[in-house]
Amino acid sequence: MIGKAGLGSYAKGILEYCYYEKELTVKQRKNLTPDDVRGELIYLQHLALETLPDGRYDLDYLARQFLDNMDKNRNLTRFIWHQSFSFPPGEKPSDEQITTIATEFAKEFGFEQNQMLVFRHQDTANSHFHLVANRLNYNGKNTADHFNNYARTGNFCRRMELELGLSITPQMRIISGKQAEHELSDQSKIMLKELLDRLLPSVQTIEGLSEALKKQGYKTYPGRGIVFFNTKNRMKVKGSELGRQYSLANLQKRLGQQIAECQNQVQKPELKRERKRGIRLA
Repeated sequence: MIGKAGLGSYAKGILEYCYYEKELTVKQRKNLTPDDVRGELIYLQHLALETLPDGRYDLDYLARQFLDNMDKNRNLTRFIWHQSFSFPPGEKPSDEQITTIATEFAKEFGFEQNQMLVFRHQDTANSHFHLVANRLNYNGKNTADHFNNYARTGNFCRRMELELGLSITPQMRIISGKQAEHELSDQSKIMLKELLDRLLPSVQTIEGLSEALKKQGYKTYPGRGIVFFNTKNRMKVKGSELGRQYSLANLQKRLGQQIAECQNQVQKPELKRERKRGIRLA
């Protein structure tokens, strides 16, 4: 069993990744069906569920519950703990074994009484599951101990393998600083993509987008392309690294489409009135 940890600040994006096993675009979110679901909910702790009309879990409702705790402590930006555990090919742990691993991990790492849920994925050769937990408890206190988590996760995996009779995998190597930075970068990109998707409908130009992003802690550098700089974690990312639709050209194209749609919505009632006037004059 191999464990991998990451921290994030965008609850819905991480939940989407675990439930659908992919990062979603705005268009994809509008056209989701039960067939897109990849994650099976195995365990839920200190969270309530609501379902959509088609039976899928309402991730907005889940994300809001995580945010309620975050509102009590604005000093901890990366308040979501995202942990994955992967098993060797052919090994299929039971729901009970996964629940045991998740609850023991919560005890050892400090969120036994915090919000947490577990999704299992079985559509690859390596069965694996994702654990999403709030580092903040209901009082807004950070209870999760993230110190030296990679080495501690490796030791935890060996203990669970022995206690549950699972295959003993090679000792989990300590992830280097560059690899840890890469995981943080992935989480930051998910958060930035969602922020852009949320802000774009409310602005009309790249300059307007830059001003809106500035209020969220980002500096924007448009040129031949576009670069975003997170002033909180000091990370810099090109728009094209987020995906084709976030390049400067495609962002400008999306803004242009929005303006055209707004103009059409304004013009349609005027056209109808003009047609009615024409009928009367005839």
